[in-house]
Amino acid sequence: MDTKKFLLASLAVFVVYSAMAYASHEVLLERDYRALGPSVRTLDEFTRRMPLLYLGNLVFALAVSYVYIRGCEKGKNWIGQGLRFGLLLGTLLVPVALAVYVAFPIPFTLALKWIALGYLQLVITAWVVAGIYRLE
Repeated sequence: MDTKKFLLASLAVFVVYSAMAYASHEVLLERDYRALGPSVRTLDEFTRRMPLLYLGNLVFALAVSYVYIRGCEKGKNWIGQGLRFGLLLGTLLVPVALAVYVAFPIPFTLALKWIALGYLQLVITAWVVAGIYRLE
């Protein structure tokens, strides 16, 4: 394994995934979260816990990069491989979103938005790692 390329891919995944998470949750879904009222953390409580969020994103980035490089097929189109990988990752999100919907008082429409935005976020994230590894 090329450690330098692995770290570059992990960093790129971390940045793209984190930026897209911000766009999804802080911009696109902000009104949905505000409608939940006191069942979500205040901005101050959320901000104090942000380092844990970024730690989770970093672990995710390292894992995604590692799994991709172990499963990519040499000689195949990187766009198609990234799409396939991103859709697979997105599918793993579906049971998580549904479990959160079942366990916590959130609207079903919010769970569906998480799934749709999650698929988009994960396909783009997978294209990032696939694009970095396309030259092999």
